Amino acid sequence: MARTPSSEAHEKVLEAAIQLIGERGIESASMDAIARLAGVSKATVYNHWKDKDALCVDVVNRLRVAPPEFRSGDPKRDLLSLLTHLAQANRSARMHKLLPRIVGYAAANPRFAEAMKRNSLGPIESQILRILDEGVSQGVLPASMDLQTGLLLLLGPIMYCRMTRGKVPPNLAAEVLERFWGKWP
Repeated sequence: MARTPSSEAHEKVLEAAIQLIGERGIESASMDAIARLAGVSKATVYNHWKDKDALCVDVVNRLRVAPPEFRSGDPKRDLLSLLTHLAQANRSARMHKLLPRIVGYAAANPRFAEAMKRNSLGPIESQILRILDEGVSQGVLPASMDLQTGLLLLLGPIMYCRMTRGKVPPNLAAEVLERFWGKWP
């Protein structure tokens, strides 16, 4: 299937943004510079994205690998499968290069951070919350459990290791889940 000029321009801009953000950071990668490197007009860039933050969210979505849905009917097994997937998922070299720049930019820009959370972490959070809710519905987790707190307890250690160490110890997902699960009768 042939690409339309608009889809070709879209791809060129995403690739240019990835390159410039990796080299300069988000703050220094202007829309003018991205358009120039992509070989398109600035107006073309703004026809596809309302602002640089929206473009950066699309860059991250382009480079990240979304986890599969785990729906075995066993909440503990599904959580272990999801956490193990998140712990072991390989980050592309391009994403690895961009991530510190994206995190730094998000730390200084709450609106961008919220957009990143909603678009990139949202599917992961939704899946964990769904699985926890299934556990409550099945009676294997207490009805009084705060699902948001459960999400943070499960996801926090894995994300912390990925962000600070670049990789997660091999058994961390299972250990986190066992400690979490062991808190409930």
